Amino acid sequence: VLLLLSATRALGLDDVAAGAEVTEDNGQVTINDDPTANDTATALPIRATIFTGTPGPKHCRGGVMVRLDLPPPPPATANPQERTTEAKCYNMPEPAGCATFVANKGDGCEARLFAEPGCRLYMNTAVFAPEERAVGGLWRSMAVQCGIPEPDPDSLGSPPL
Repeated sequence: VLLLLSATRALGLDDVAAGAEVTEDNGQVTINDDPTANDTATALPIRATIFTGTPGPKHCRGGVMVRLDLPPPPPATANPQERTTEAKCYNMPEPAGCATFVANKGDGCEARLFAEPGCRLYMNTAVFAPEERAVGGLWRSMAVQCGIPEPDPDSLGSPPL
């Protein structure tokens, strides 16, 4: 019993995640996690964080000017157009130089960035993604919209070579 207990600790089997299945086959140990464990994605908040500074190599510089938390879009229906929310314009208190736009891909959110207040003079579109990515520029307002359906991959055609 002592030999089995020390072998278990040496293999690190005390650290196996709950629900994992441990099997032995020809002296090799195979650990199989629950295959449905990744079926439920972590629900991320729909958040735009606007900074006063410029983008750095990985993150935005400067202080946080605006943190905008948005409600999730309505649930998916047979008609994807019913899920799309109306774009709402947000004016920045001063010119923004960098931002991160975070949400689950399934939320289908985008921010159109404008050079002038009142969402005039379009500059660029930032798509909300499940990881923080610095988006740089110099904008005074943005129009945020969620629930936009993903494009059909067949309609996009082949990528350029």
